[in-house]
Amino acid sequence: MDFTERIVAAIDGKKIDRVPTFSASLDDWPVQQVLGKPLIPPKLIFKNPVSTFIIDRWGRKLKKLLVDPFLGSGLMKRIEAAVELGFDCTWAVFEGTIMLWDSNTLAKTTGCFMDWIDDGHGNMYFMYRGPAISTPEEYDAWEYHQDIDELAHMAYKFFKKAMAKYGDKICIIGEVSSGNFEIILQMVGFQALPILLKKNREYIQKLIKYNEEYTMKTQMAVMDAGVKVLLKGDDMAYKTGPMLNPKLMDELFGDFYTRYTKTVHDRGGRVMIHSCGDNTKLFDYFIKWGFDGGHAYENTSNVDIFEEKKKHGDVFTIVGGVGIDYTLTERSKPQEVEEEVRHLIKMCAPGGRYLLGPAHDHPDMDIEKVRVMIEAVHKYGKYPISM
Repeated sequence: MDFTERIVAAIDGKKIDRVPTFSASLDDWPVQQVLGKPLIPPKLIFKNPVSTFIIDRWGRKLKKLLVDPFLGSGLMKRIEAAVELGFDCTWAVFEGTIMLWDSNTLAKTTGCFMDWIDDGHGNMYFMYRGPAISTPEEYDAWEYHQDIDELAHMAYKFFKKAMAKYGDKICIIGEVSSGNFEIILQMVGFQALPILLKKNREYIQKLIKYNEEYTMKTQMAVMDAGVKVLLKGDDMAYKTGPMLNPKLMDELFGDFYTRYTKTVHDRGGRVMIHSCGDNTKLFDYFIKWGFDGGHAYENTSNVDIFEEKKKHGDVFTIVGGVGIDYTLTERSKPQEVEEEVRHLIKMCAPGGRYLLGPAHDHPDMDIEKVRVMIEAVHKYGKYPISM
């Protein structure tokens, strides 16, 4: 049984030898803890007077020449680091929509702005700032709409290379950022979305239609490259519950996601969904739409991973569970990591359909604690579970 066969078997609830380990990707600093620091920190490359001058004047023209290769190289290193750590699978999120807007700002061609900041370790990190396209008029005037076929081809080339290099060493779980709801939310903004849903549903439907083509073409390109397992990221919840009424989510996105999951299954693949926050009221819809499982079960939200195991664990594979706010940081003790892993295995692993790993990635993740997590899975995660 190779790595991908093991993950597919786990998702299907079939018998395997132990609980698989899942990497929710790795940020730059965790990667550097594994592979070593670069000779020149990215902060010095991008945040010096010469670079600032160039980016402020010509940054938006440097996407293909600079940004796309830089992001592709970084993602390949994340996969390499996951292999070195001994993970069974890793979430590889291909990002082909980012462009340099100015020396302090990144933009996505899908229509949002992000702060471009230091991660505290000499690397550059981005956080969502706000919308770039709040109205239909701004959508029509936006100059940077990306050709979807071109993006799909970029994703295909990356994953073809990644599968050739690492496909026999780890199960690469593919994704092209981002999800249908998430793209629209970031594009129009938190304040404008409910107003547009009420007053201009036709415009929202237009955006949804574009995102349906975006998702289907890019995800099928990933499968064309040989990837068998997909994890579609689409954050739909706050820490306290869904961002929209779950019935409205189903009305807007249910039909497409049902077609999407069926297409993946018809091609012999498996497909899960990543959604941060408390998705308790959405899990039944995720299952209805045909997703095989879900990731984050964010432990700082109100979601109860153990209750979800009881309620949906026989039909919906649970992925994640290990906290990144404390457990996988320098502040925790190794025995605390081991105990959390042991408890998660005890509660979530019986009956199968569980992949253990971090609830998300984070720049401050301590790789030594990640190693403890993986060792604990090998120690306690052998089937049948006896705790």
